[in-house]
Amino acid sequence: MSELYHLTDDIYALPGDITTTRPWIGVVMSAVGTALIDSGNGPRHGHELQRALNAAGAAPVTHIFLTHHHWDHHFGSVAFPDATIIAHEWTQRHLTVMADEPWSRDYVYAKADRFPRGKVIARQMDRAVGDWSAFRPLPATITFKDEYTLPLGDYRIRIWHVGGQHEPDQALVQVTPGNVLFLGDAAYGRASSTDDWDKAALAATLRAFAEETGAAWFVEGHRTPSERAPFLARVERLMRSGA
Repeated sequence: MSELYHLTDDIYALPGDITTTRPWIGVVMSAVGTALIDSGNGPRHGHELQRALNAAGAAPVTHIFLTHHHWDHHFGSVAFPDATIIAHEWTQRHLTVMADEPWSRDYVYAKADRFPRGKVIARQMDRAVGDWSAFRPLPATITFKDEYTLPLGDYRIRIWHVGGQHEPDQALVQVTPGNVLFLGDAAYGRASSTDDWDKAALAATLRAFAEETGAAWFVEGHRTPSERAPFLARVERLMRSGA
């Protein structure tokens, strides 16, 4: 079982695994409930997170903040059916479509033929979900246009829309106190190859996020969390590589 990665105070992350398409999941524990930032790539991932939360003595999951609509970031919500799911209105458009799709192993592989890298993604989905018999992705409970803020115990959790190269519905989540910024996949381009990213523009955007938020910790969807100095150093390297 994966152990939670401690960031600061009662803010954690469940480690991701790029080889199994598992993103890092944010965890904010409070006496009145636990909030997640993204929920993982499927029921198995979500249940593994729940076991880690149980081991840590966390309160029940009450809220899930979704950074964007990509399946690996929200298929795990089914493991938390009582949680309030918060997402941007554009993310919700995708979620409602997904909720109505006739999910099955055959459907996933048939759909794969329509997309670049479709068969790769189909295999990843099938491995993440496993049992398709009762699987239906969950839509959001609360949607927002620009931003939404939730007080949770002693914490303030703010989610706001930023868009960007990866997906137009991309949002960021900042937790204070603790000053942790969860970026989802905002640190990446849309293409699978980094050669096709606009690296200079991406670096400028990430630098602006750091300046505007003053964050002390940065948690990306598919990279080990980093404190401010190493994050900014990586942004500078990205800038130089795109010059």
